[in-house]
Amino acid sequence: MGDAKGCLAPMRENHPPMEKRVILGTAGHIDHGKTALVRALTGVDTDRLKEEKQRGITIELGFTSLPLPSGLRLGIVDVPGHEKFIDHMVAGATGIDLVILVVAADEGVMPQTVEHLEICRLLGIRTGLIALTKKDLVDEEMQALALDDVQDLIQGTFLEGKPIVPVSSTTGEGKEALLEAIEHCAREARERSTSGVARMPIDRVFTMKGFGTVVTGTLLSGRLALSETVEILPSGHRPKIRGIQVHNEQVADAAAGCRTAVNLQGIEKAAIRRGEILSEQGRFAPSYRVNASFHCLKNAPKALPNRFRVMVHWGTERVFGRIVFLDPIPAMEPGNTGWAQISVESPIFPVIGDRFIIRDFSTNHTLGGGVILDPRAQKFKAKHRDALIPWLERLKSEAPEDKISYLVWKQGVGGCSLKELIASGQLGADEAQTTCSALVEKGELVEYDPEQNAYVGSDAVQGLSSRILDLLRDFHRTSPYQRGMPKEALRSRLSESIPDKLVAFTAGWLAEKGEVAVEKDRMRCVEHQVHLTDKDEEMRRRILEALEEKGTMPPTVKDLEEKTGCAETRLRTLLEYLAEQNELIKVGEDLFYTVPVLKDLESRLVRHLEEKGEIQAGDFKTLSQTTRKYTIPLLEYFDRIRLTLRVGDRRVLREKKA
Repeated sequence: MGDAKGCLAPMRENHPPMEKRVILGTAGHIDHGKTALVRALTGVDTDRLKEEKQRGITIELGFTSLPLPSGLRLGIVDVPGHEKFIDHMVAGATGIDLVILVVAADEGVMPQTVEHLEICRLLGIRTGLIALTKKDLVDEEMQALALDDVQDLIQGTFLEGKPIVPVSSTTGEGKEALLEAIEHCAREARERSTSGVARMPIDRVFTMKGFGTVVTGTLLSGRLALSETVEILPSGHRPKIRGIQVHNEQVADAAAGCRTAVNLQGIEKAAIRRGEILSEQGRFAPSYRVNASFHCLKNAPKALPNRFRVMVHWGTERVFGRIVFLDPIPAMEPGNTGWAQISVESPIFPVIGDRFIIRDFSTNHTLGGGVILDPRAQKFKAKHRDALIPWLERLKSEAPEDKISYLVWKQGVGGCSLKELIASGQLGADEAQTTCSALVEKGELVEYDPEQNAYVGSDAVQGLSSRILDLLRDFHRTSPYQRGMPKEALRSRLSESIPDKLVAFTAGWLAEKGEVAVEKDRMRCVEHQVHLTDKDEEMRRRILEALEEKGTMPPTVKDLEEKTGCAETRLRTLLEYLAEQNELIKVGEDLFYTVPVLKDLESRLVRHLEEKGEIQAGDFKTLSQTTRKYTIPLLEYFDRIRLTLRVGDRRVLREKKA
């Protein structure tokens, strides 16, 4: 990895593609020879600081690359072993695919040997080997004791059964055997997918003369390309990529699994810090709370209390936080595993499957770690536990279908767009689309908005369907004479968080099933039909007679209530029904006209306007032989049906469009 002078050399032509992208990391106690071993293998001294050379210990992360005899080239991260620099070690171990656990034959297993191995396990590293260094300083008996010590340590871990190679960085003895073991482990290491959103935790920021600001890190997913604009999170800066380097060579792009140096244009070194994330712009939202599977280390100094304030290490970042157990326990005993919610005091940007470490910042002890399963969790409430835990259990598999199903379920009737699913689940666009299509085929998801690729759970559609049917039935009970519920009234009774397109989709789905009928601006249950009883028919006759009797000055609803003896609620539903049947015309909220009377008045108004060109309220009062109580509502009605146009105090005929 190019982290030294000259790392941004001119691009070489025809740069051959790597066969496999693997990151090798060191781990082990201070002064057990990690950096000396890297130097013996690569010829590069990764201790670059003056203080490191003076004190003879590694303080900062070191980077280089290792070409293997087969041609495979590994990125190398060398970590400090001193307990005071565990924070740096955790940052460096992020993104490691295989580890060399370095144990000095003259000392054997030491405290940081154990702690580093535990951290590697918690970070999900699955393979590696053990280098038994300083072989030249011990006899065979001492070497055998160190070997036994190591075998006891790795029993039951991911390193059990892996090669243990005695080696001397001074004489070179064992180097060939070690390279052969590294080659074997590199071949079995799982390669990272290049699909998904580009995401690189930044572990170093520096300036190079003639180039400007450079950041380095392990690209965890996706790809980065020259001239692409990226985003630095959480600061939000959006610089452009000026250059990319992998293994000290300029390349046009970098893929997941590579140690990568990125030369950024238009941003100063001071604007970026280690711990931030370089990613595709606009992809990630900040998170302050995650749900996770958490393991408390068996060698933790004591039980971990519920709601304990801790230091959370995620990616190359470390932030203060608090751990809350989802199980009703006062504390988690060492060696136990359970569900936890981690709240942090500064924003992080995780995805499902990210690993984290928790440490006690007051004692500098590693307490445990785990896997993030819900990267943007809601504050935990005990009453939601039974619904949440089965989902967290499913998400441990990290299967794409489980990720998408959970993310959609979590959003409820709000649903999720494909773009949101890709970012939160860290999936490639093709993989996410294929998975969504498969879940739609299985009936678990519904694509309610194909234009935006928006999905919702089928159970959410069922729930919304039931809600719509309940609202329609209630409406039919209270308004039996209306042919259906206005769509706007239905929408207003539903939650604003439900997308309009989902409401429309669900209504269409219910119509296809034959459960509702959609008629212009109204919806009704298919079984709903308006039937007037004999009593209703009698009331209808009395209403029409009362309105006809008064001509252009009909009784208001209140007057009709007194005249007919019909209760207001029932009377209004009958009036609305008669208006729907075109037997009455609703002019105002409390004013209804018979059709013949209003049509006659409309004809007289049109003739007047054709002759005179305009009319004022007083003239219309004379024309209609009404009082002001009726004049203004009638004029406003004619404006509303676009017969007339108000111009100041006058009305004129509205021009009809051809």
